[in-house]
Amino acid sequence: MLGERVKKLTKLMLTGLTMALCVVTFSPTVKTEAAMLQESEPNDNPAQANQLPLNTWLMGCSEESGDQDWYQFTIPQGGLTQIELGRTEDNTYDCKWSISLEDANRHQLIEVYKNSWNYKIGLAPGKYYMKVRQNSYYGPAIKYNLRINYTPSDLWEQERYYGDKTLSNANIVYANRMYAGKLYCGDDVDWYRFKLTGSNKLSLKFTIDDSVSDPGKWRIELQEYNSRKIFETYYVGANETLTVDKCSGDFVVKVSYSYWSVDDIYHLQLTATPLTSASYTTVKPSTSSTKTSTIKKPSATKITSIKAGKRKATIRWKKASRATGYYVYRATSPRGKYKKVATVTGKTSYTDKKSLKRKKNYYYKVVSIRKSGSKVVKAKASAYKRVKIK
Repeated sequence: MLGERVKKLTKLMLTGLTMALCVVTFSPTVKTEAAMLQESEPNDNPAQANQLPLNTWLMGCSEESGDQDWYQFTIPQGGLTQIELGRTEDNTYDCKWSISLEDANRHQLIEVYKNSWNYKIGLAPGKYYMKVRQNSYYGPAIKYNLRINYTPSDLWEQERYYGDKTLSNANIVYANRMYAGKLYCGDDVDWYRFKLTGSNKLSLKFTIDDSVSDPGKWRIELQEYNSRKIFETYYVGANETLTVDKCSGDFVVKVSYSYWSVDDIYHLQLTATPLTSASYTTVKPSTSSTKTSTIKKPSATKITSIKAGKRKATIRWKKASRATGYYVYRATSPRGKYKKVATVTGKTSYTDKKSLKRKKNYYYKVVSIRKSGSKVVKAKASAYKRVKIK
């Protein structure tokens, strides 16, 4: 009798173990994870970076205590690079990630802090490094999925570190084609070069991508390539068109940051129409453009001090000549997206108390402005200053 009971119990145990093994074997989660590339530790610095193939998902794990995961990938030619990162479905702990992208010379192009990331940028051919870590030193180990999607295209700007950008490596563009670009930080400048033979009427159409909710302002210049002569400078918004009634030769278009336009995708299109007329005029804006030559620009200011208090920060700056006021901007990373937090008139200081978190770093810039009627002219933004909130 006892022997029969032992046999039945053994059979039940084996049956249960077999069912359990079947559940594990056929779990879709396990299959998906097994099919992915896996991060290989140690990869705590660029010298140990994991090679990351393009268009391939990889699963990594951000350990506690500030673990840094480094990856290296190579862009073969110009095109659209889309970086995707997020925690795996089996992780319930929600955290922000610190993500940075560097070129082969270790120049930082991007640094963001987000819960998930889907970032589009056109990169120049070459080698790149990417660092991933939790933006927390007390969170648990968290798995994440990472992929570098790459699509060859000659219609995207080939982004470089802003200090390496010169007219000699300007993006070559052609008439009647729509190009996409992005300013990845406040110091970034994009150059586009084109040549026109014969007499043409030129239209330069500047539009903002549909993904942008607040387009801000952009600075557009049209220059002769050899002489660097500037025809005119304009500050444009979401949809603007500049025109040249008659032109011929070698030109560059310079796109730079005015305010609140960092990390936004823009589109640029040149349209050339052959002319028979002999008349000639310089660059003219459309009626929606804002010509700044009627208002003298104020000088730039400089932040002199920044002091942290309990959930507040006090910023002081130098008085700028010809300024009628100042815009104060704030970001959570030095090259992140700066948002205007205040308009200041009649003084050169401001105390920020808007949603500041304790023991968190914030970065501030100040822009001097001159207002005349409904028109506002802005100087170049000051260098940023960092403060850690108490």
